[in-house]
Amino acid sequence: MGWGLATAELGRPPKSLDEYAEVMEESRASAYRDQQAFRKAFPDEESPSWMNRSSGVQERYDELYSTLRSRKKLMVQAQGLMFVVGASATAA
Repeated sequence: MGWGLATAELGRPPKSLDEYAEVMEESRASAYRDQQAFRKAFPDEESPSWMNRSSGVQERYDELYSTLRSRKKLMVQAQGLMFVVGASATAA
């Protein structure tokens, strides 16, 4: 979810984990722990970008961000967009 929100705010995927941490107002250490957990769960993926795009969730993050213009408000609204690994985009 965080990667999708940062992508929506930037208008593109973050160029680095440091940029992601800055946009999300997250410590660098927290961002690296999140990345480590993501890579453990999805060793063949470099970032969540492809998963967000292919599931259609990124479009929704973008839409919500353009409507709300606030990542904090968007995070509340987007909670229902988080999906379970292996679930289809419509099941989220």
